[in-house]
Amino acid sequence: MTFNDLKLLFLSYCRKEADTPDKQLFGLEYENFVLVPNNDHKGDSYHPLPVDGDSGVSGVLENLAELTKDSDDPLEKVFEKEMLLGLISPAGTKITVEPGGQIELSDAPRKSLLEAHSSLQAYLKLLKKAVSSFDGRLLFHGVQPVHSLETLPFFPKNRYRIMYPHMLKTGSLGQWMMKASAGVQVSIDYISIEDLQRKFVFLNRLSPFLTALFANSPMIIGSPSGYLSYRSHIWENTDNSRSGLPETFLSDNFRLEDYINWALKATPYHLMHEGEVVQTTDWNFQQLLEGKHPDLKITPEDWEDHLGMLFPDIRIKNILEVRVVDSVPPQYALAVPALVGTLLYDESAFSSAQSILMDLPRDEFKLYKKAVSKDALQAEVNRTNFAKTGRQLVEIALQELGSKEENWLLPFFELYTKEGRTPADESLDLFRKCGENPDKWLAKVLNNSDY
Repeated sequence: MTFNDLKLLFLSYCRKEADTPDKQLFGLEYENFVLVPNNDHKGDSYHPLPVDGDSGVSGVLENLAELTKDSDDPLEKVFEKEMLLGLISPAGTKITVEPGGQIELSDAPRKSLLEAHSSLQAYLKLLKKAVSSFDGRLLFHGVQPVHSLETLPFFPKNRYRIMYPHMLKTGSLGQWMMKASAGVQVSIDYISIEDLQRKFVFLNRLSPFLTALFANSPMIIGSPSGYLSYRSHIWENTDNSRSGLPETFLSDNFRLEDYINWALKATPYHLMHEGEVVQTTDWNFQQLLEGKHPDLKITPEDWEDHLGMLFPDIRIKNILEVRVVDSVPPQYALAVPALVGTLLYDESAFSSAQSILMDLPRDEFKLYKKAVSKDALQAEVNRTNFAKTGRQLVEIALQELGSKEENWLLPFFELYTKEGRTPADESLDLFRKCGENPDKWLAKVLNNSDY
């Protein structure tokens, strides 16, 4: 494969959209934890969802398949050999399991926020029913707030078995990323390489503000972590060769070739050849292309798989993926695509926000990431006040959303952004009201009727 072959994959993604130039779809991925009450009333009031058994991950997936088998969009089981990995529907919705037993919805692409809302509500209703037999509770936080890494389960998918020990070589918190983090991810279409490039730079510059606006991971192992988005801090200490916010991605001179060159320097965890998993952590993709692995001849499918094993703040695949937002409670989940979708797809909103974002010095963004991890909207770096700029960006989106659709974003703005607050601030307030007792705090959160 040549460099041009690598680029052709992205050109093929654009050509798929050529017959529908006005298509502006978005995708929503939504992760959450499931907790199970301790019936013996010893120790913690809730424990993490285990992997096995009727009251474990496998049981939840089986229940979801059973609940939808007679519906118009039944969830079919997906296996890795004999292991149940997840579910997929004919419409393209996927339900998968993260390494620590987090449940992830990857919704099918949607045309409108209303359509996405209906799909999300239907999914949450099903998930709550699927865990009801063992009184499981859903928790929507960016990081598991109470349990330690050792007490969280491990879902033994082949890829995860390779990744988990490898994380000890690449950063101090990579295993926390795998087992203890959860996020809201939004995917956006692009219709040409030029469109991809301008949206990609915009989203990278927007990313620290998204982290700040939706920060919701202030606690770790039952105590305040000192960070309002500890999830963002985790990602800063996971693997700098495949994650983060490279300064090249912030430049108005960015070209797709820059992303390809960056991706070539990262190692795939594994590649599939002849139905078998081949571990590749000792070679970056450039070395694999050069034939350094004794048993592999790289294919276009390998390149596509490798792109899905990269974890930058904004990832390029057949869509652009925004990956910097903590998981938030369901009533606010649609605020994320409402904000991102409006700023990206509405030219007036894009232009207004771009004039703010492109004026920020590139060399300050590393400072921005560290500052918002710790202080979210209360962060200030030199001339950049995150409460002020974050509010401006949301106000731009609200103005273009108009009265018919603003309610996907306005309640979040009124409760949090307008006051310079985040869901993380609310969590810490509740923790203090509970006498800083993590069990009491967790019970309050899980039994909140709005949750």
